[in-house]
Amino acid sequence: MRSLILLALLCAAPLARAQTVFNVDGAQSTLSYTIVHKLHKVTGTSKKVEGKAALAADGKAQVVVRVPAESFDSENVNRDSHMKEAIEAQKFPTVELKALAEGLAVPASFPSTVQKTFKAQLTLHGIKQLFEIPVDLSWEAADRVRATAQFKVSLDTYKIERPSLMFVKVEDDLILDAKIVFKK
Repeated sequence: MRSLILLALLCAAPLARAQTVFNVDGAQSTLSYTIVHKLHKVTGTSKKVEGKAALAADGKAQVVVRVPAESFDSENVNRDSHMKEAIEAQKFPTVELKALAEGLAVPASFPSTVQKTFKAQLTLHGIKQLFEIPVDLSWEAADRVRATAQFKVSLDTYKIERPSLMFVKVEDDLILDAKIVFKK
């Protein structure tokens, strides 16, 4: 409960108070999901990522990233239609991740890579869940960082009716893969 309150307070603070604010480079960023069925694996990718990251002088980082639920594309229109129906994209139009970490700083030299665990809240299908997510941060320059993370969530936990093929439902795990570039 304490980490939920801390997460809410830190994410509620305005990003403008931070020392350095980075914006998502939408042309370079993606959020993908992968679901597995006994007969095949499906990956849908959204290239409509938006958001911000703020890095305060005390090393606290806040991140907010969103994608439209309708924007995921698996290159199969029928399959995408079923997924949008399963996640009720019309009713819950946004997938949102809010995250925070401590002890971060812009490195002294570039390129530089660091792994950091973020406390995160993922909102999917109108439901919010807390996670700890390991994130690889690849600093390309003082004004550009690439964040990559992969983690699993449960479709059942998010109350998403699992799609089925030939009367066999997809596995419960939904794998999210974030590749996000932040720049000043």
